[in-house]
Amino acid sequence: MVILGFVDQAHDNLVCCAIDIDIDRSNGNYFVEEEDIFAMVYHEMDTLIGRPISDINAEAMEHKINNHSSVYNAEVFKTLNGTLRIEVQQRTPVVRLFAKNGDTYYIDSLGYIMPASKRYTARVLVANGYIFDSFVRVNAHNVKALGDSLARKLIVDDVFKLVEFIRQNSFWDAQIEQLYVNKELEFELIPRVGNHRIVFGDASSIAQKFNKLKIFYEKGLSKTGWNEYSTINLKFANQVVCTKR
Repeated sequence: MVILGFVDQAHDNLVCCAIDIDIDRSNGNYFVEEEDIFAMVYHEMDTLIGRPISDINAEAMEHKINNHSSVYNAEVFKTLNGTLRIEVQQRTPVVRLFAKNGDTYYIDSLGYIMPASKRYTARVLVANGYIFDSFVRVNAHNVKALGDSLARKLIVDDVFKLVEFIRQNSFWDAQIEQLYVNKELEFELIPRVGNHRIVFGDASSIAQKFNKLKIFYEKGLSKTGWNEYSTINLKFANQVVCTKR
């Protein structure tokens, strides 16, 4: 108890001597910079260096940083040598949407909406066309947890389902670079290899449609060439309907 008393007294006398910010960039993104974290930290307090470490509310800072739209998780803690340590993990965007009203935003790997950044653009799948879901309308939602009634009204739900499947398959992840929503609110896929459009239809039977396409690629296009057809239609059951160029 005497030792703990000395430790408490030493801690009370300890002042903040440094701020150490560690932003995890293992997902390759740069949405969050050190100056962003400093701005949020100093919004809470005018100065930290030289302030008694016990006066710093690490929990409040952590809560504020976690409210940043591009932050997945943040931890703020004080070290025994007087350093304020801030560790930040960024969200991982998987698709960028361009809405009809001019809005552009991302959906991350967990289904959360992320605003686009003026400073950094992630290299992810692009979805455009007849997308009427504005950023304001979808911002409060986790796409993965949308209720059935709301999901039927928002195209972002189907976009996320398609992108999740594509990302989980290395071949399709490398082949598909764009999702286009047509006037019928159905999907057309734009591949990286081959000068054709893939008419996918709605977001039902995703695995079966991609399986048909894979078989057609292997047994059809391998003989005719990748540029033989202008469209490859997967909407019909048990068949692939193509339009010659």
